[in-house]
Amino acid sequence: MPIRLSHTQLLRYAGLFTWAVVGIPLLLNSWYFPEGDPEQLLASAPDIYKSTVAYFVFGIAYWLVTRDLGVRRPRKFDIALLAVLTIAAIAFSKLTGTGLGSILLMLVSGVIPWLMPLGVGVTWLILQHVPLVPVFEGLGFTPVFAVLQAVMYVGYSSFTFVTGMVAKQQALAREEQRRLNAELRATRALLAESSRMSERLRISRELHDLLGHHLTALSLNLEVAGHLTEGKAQE
Repeated sequence: MPIRLSHTQLLRYAGLFTWAVVGIPLLLNSWYFPEGDPEQLLASAPDIYKSTVAYFVFGIAYWLVTRDLGVRRPRKFDIALLAVLTIAAIAFSKLTGTGLGSILLMLVSGVIPWLMPLGVGVTWLILQHVPLVPVFEGLGFTPVFAVLQAVMYVGYSSFTFVTGMVAKQQALAREEQRRLNAELRATRALLAESSRMSERLRISRELHDLLGHHLTALSLNLEVAGHLTEGKAQE
């Protein structure tokens, strides 16, 4: 029987898969170096140790912040984890000397709508890409092209941001529908119980009226019999 995952679980595992794929170049750089001047290669090689730390810090923080996403209310701890995600992604891009951190920021953008209001989330989305400008300048981009590159990744991240926002709205709609269905079932149960109580009351009234008539008639007959008989029968 196939495992059924919710929308939030699918987004979570898709994000973890993307995080794992981003780590492939880091794994290759740890043992593969092309031919060339050793001094230049050493100067241009990424800091494998620190990059690995930033990479796994991001993965752990992402795992924690997306756990029970949409089921519970956002906490201050979740906002702290979101900040850790942003810093780790920027540090990963800086330490590897690549734009891979921008891909990790796209994952962060998909989490933002779950943790903060729309206006604050959009501000966070834009500001988290600002530190990428000097990173792109270090890759050889001119300041103008570095800004354009960062803006381009803002556009990519906006897509994941909207995806997360739509998923949140669907989760809220399902929760509201579940609540309304529960109220409807409770109302139907109350109506059924009220109907049973009304029927019992009607039957009891009819029995009361029927027995009352019979007892009244019996009392009158006994009264008449008391006047028409004598002796032991009268007693």
